[in-house]
Amino acid sequence: MAWTDIFVLLFVTIGPVRASLVYLGLTKSADAELKRAIAFRTVIVSTVICIIFALVGAAILGGLKVSTEALLIAGGIILLLFALNLILGEDKDQASDGPPPAPSLDVATFPLAVPLMASPQGLVAIVAIEGTLAGTGDGAIFLVMILAVMAINLGFLLAADKIFTKIPPAILKIFLRIVGLLLCALAVQLIIFGFDGLGLIPSPDVELNG
Repeated sequence: MAWTDIFVLLFVTIGPVRASLVYLGLTKSADAELKRAIAFRTVIVSTVICIIFALVGAAILGGLKVSTEALLIAGGIILLLFALNLILGEDKDQASDGPPPAPSLDVATFPLAVPLMASPQGLVAIVAIEGTLAGTGDGAIFLVMILAVMAINLGFLLAADKIFTKIPPAILKIFLRIVGLLLCALAVQLIIFGFDGLGLIPSPDVELNG
């Protein structure tokens, strides 16, 4: 998988869009200082969780005796279901269901950091990608990419009021559908990588000589 594909996969699974929308609803009555504190804590908690999964992904695979191919296939299926929900599902605006709770730093950990930013789909993707990396260099690049996505997340949260007041809801829905379509393709690619690693997909040479 190319680095650009990995970055896109990280962006759509642990990126800022959904967390930012819910963040707006949960911090409507909060002052500027509390909003900043919630934003920073959300990103810090999410970053720590994602980095832990990136660093111990191989150990998790080894301890559970799960092959990389099996995780790629399972992760691809989960990501595909998530993507189909983005494309076909009528997502409720979680921020508008009933009166918003009183603003508190607690919302930074749940639901903003987990499960919205450090999402289950994102953690599966991180472990699956980590299991395919070769060498310390690739691992370092992967960690930098996670940190880059988290930096984007922080920027989105801090500027959420300005960003989403200028973007019509219809445009946001279209954007989520496009992201879902892209994620569908990447999820299928994960599954293909898994099948290929298991030898279930014949190489072109075999097809030509067969």
